[in-house]
Amino acid sequence: MAEFERHGFRRVALDEVARRAKVSRTTIYRRFAGRDELVAAVIDRENETLFGEIAEHIKSAGPKANVYVEAFTAAIVKFRDHRVLNRMLVDDPALALELAHEHYAAAVARIVAALHVIFPVGFAQRVGEQTVAALADTILRYSLMVLLLPSLQPLDTEDEIRAFATEHFLPSLPAALRTVGV
Repeated sequence: MAEFERHGFRRVALDEVARRAKVSRTTIYRRFAGRDELVAAVIDRENETLFGEIAEHIKSAGPKANVYVEAFTAAIVKFRDHRVLNRMLVDDPALALELAHEHYAAAVARIVAALHVIFPVGFAQRVGEQTVAALADTILRYSLMVLLLPSLQPLDTEDEIRAFATEHFLPSLPAALRTVGV
């Protein structure tokens, strides 16, 4: 992780990763076909950890005004706080978009898994897996928008992100969720 933090995802050298991990370059190539596969694996692992943290944060936060708004806000804040993933967004947004295209289904699946942790027992079954997947897709699309695109509305603080989520994200929720409370 330190090499990715220090050099970014595009400039990381496998020799330095191997040296820091105290393994040979050959050992890395036995596990990964190349640098791109290693980068994808690191991002995948970090996203898995991040989505788990977001789910636990929301679950432990207690009753809030709107679980969808709070989940969206927590996702943006935690992603921005992540030293390596946020660096990728800031230093190389084109790579972030490229990886989003390549790994979109996996990211949606991770968000679905996090939603199963966040939702009360039985809620996902009540609204249906298709609705949960549609929510995960909506979360990912709006998150990418907030993280990668400029905005006329400031989106720097938690309150600003909440206001954005209330005004723009909530109305875009799947219809089945707008009529059913969590």
